[in-house]
Amino acid sequence: MVHVGDVAPDFTLRGTDGQMLSQYTLSDYTDDGCVVLSFYMNDFSPVCSKQMCDLDDIDLFQFEEGVSMFGISPDYVYSHREFSRQKGLTFPLLADSKFEVSKQYGVYDPDLESGVRRALFLVDGDRRVRFRWLASDNWAAWDHGTTEALKDALDQLRA
Repeated sequence: MVHVGDVAPDFTLRGTDGQMLSQYTLSDYTDDGCVVLSFYMNDFSPVCSKQMCDLDDIDLFQFEEGVSMFGISPDYVYSHREFSRQKGLTFPLLADSKFEVSKQYGVYDPDLESGVRRALFLVDGDRRVRFRWLASDNWAAWDHGTTEALKDALDQLRA
């Protein structure tokens, strides 16, 4: 399990920005600044749709230099592409269909139907984890306090 202060495991996953399919490697993006990783259960599930749309809507990730974001779930890239198009998401969605990255980050849970616990990580330019949140209940409503805590962690990095 990855905790605050740990070096975030590097990974390469296939994903989509809603149009193009590409390979995405974490360290390619941490070289340019911070990265937010949002692990979620499934495309189109109500709670995940809300979480991903809310994260996309906050100005922090759309207009800030040096901040990238990825959504990661076990769904395949073609599902991600349609989900991204329908929801108008502006960040790439990555396919972790074999749960390799989910296991590395400690969010894999075989007792859950989806196999993944909803989670957020903020990774800095040195690939250190600066913020970590795990949902205690995957089906609980998205808590905007989590978004505020994530923003605070990013502000502390920039101070």
